[in-house]
Amino acid sequence: FFTDYLLSIFLCRMRSGLLCVVALLGLLGLKLHGAFVAQRLNNGVHEREARTEVAGQGLQSSLELEQADEQHTAWDSTFRLLAGVALSAVLLVGAAPARADVEDVVIAVDEKGKTTSLTKEGVVRGKRLFNAACAICHIGGGTKTNQNVGLSTEELSGASPNRNTVEGLIDYLNNPTTYDGLKDISEIHPSIKAADVWPKMRSMQQQDLYDMSAYILYMNQVIPEKWGGGKQYY
Repeated sequence: FFTDYLLSIFLCRMRSGLLCVVALLGLLGLKLHGAFVAQRLNNGVHEREARTEVAGQGLQSSLELEQADEQHTAWDSTFRLLAGVALSAVLLVGAAPARADVEDVVIAVDEKGKTTSLTKEGVVRGKRLFNAACAICHIGGGTKTNQNVGLSTEELSGASPNRNTVEGLIDYLNNPTTYDGLKDISEIHPSIKAADVWPKMRSMQQQDLYDMSAYILYMNQVIPEKWGGGKQYY
């Protein structure tokens, strides 16, 4: 009986020891599992943080790239605009007729083909005489009293006798006639013939008439699109 009792105690202790070992192994396993899980969680957090940081850097890089693209696009648009303006200016300058020097403008003196040209001083003198004696009715080459007949080359060429030369205009200023040349109008148009009626013509010399006539024809050459238009341009 005593032997059985001792054996029972031994077996109980053995079972307790085994239970303790099992318990310890179980606790160790839980610890290891917990540490493993915690490590995985920690790694997951770090991985998410890394991904977030990478994503943030990527987003920042993307934003920087977008800003750079916007700046590039803005500069590109500005450059294209300036290039377009410069090209338009070049085309306009190239399309516009070059303004010739005063001495290069050829003026017809008579119907036989004789020509002349003015100096800058001649233009100034002719303009001064024209403004003093003619501009009151013929400002800008138009005609206040008759809008259908101005001082453009086309209208001067249509008169009879022809008035599109220096000599033709001088003849008209000495002894003016109607557009068809059939009627004398010296008393209703400033003239040398009726200088007693036209005080401004009394002091006029033939050279003055020449300078005024050359100036009228000169203006037809340099601004043909305006001369003869009257007040709409002047």
